[in-house]
Amino acid sequence: MELQAEAGGAAKALSVVLRDATAVQRYYMPNIKGGGVLVETANLLPIGTEVLLMITLPDGQPRAPVMGKVVWVTPPDNREGRPPAIGVQFVNDRSGVLIRIQNALSGLPRNDGEVLSF
Repeated sequence: MELQAEAGGAAKALSVVLRDATAVQRYYMPNIKGGGVLVETANLLPIGTEVLLMITLPDGQPRAPVMGKVVWVTPPDNREGRPPAIGVQFVNDRSGVLIRIQNALSGLPRNDGEVLSF
């Protein structure tokens, strides 16, 4: 996954690139109502922060905007040794990112090995 902060207005803008279906499977948060993604970043944002995600998926379509809200924070000093990250819940998915994610995952076997727990 690649992540870049972009200049933005009130909401923080983040660019997320999920290059293949395995990355989509790893970072998609299916247990979040309306869907969401985990974004590894050293720039942790407080829970409740509005973010504009510009998501690139491996389906060949242009990157798509989706508004979200930080609902999870993995601090750098966590017990599991995971990278610092924020979980972003999709709030206004007018561009159909959730459907595109579900399509990317439809051909993959369920990943019961390394599951990110939230």
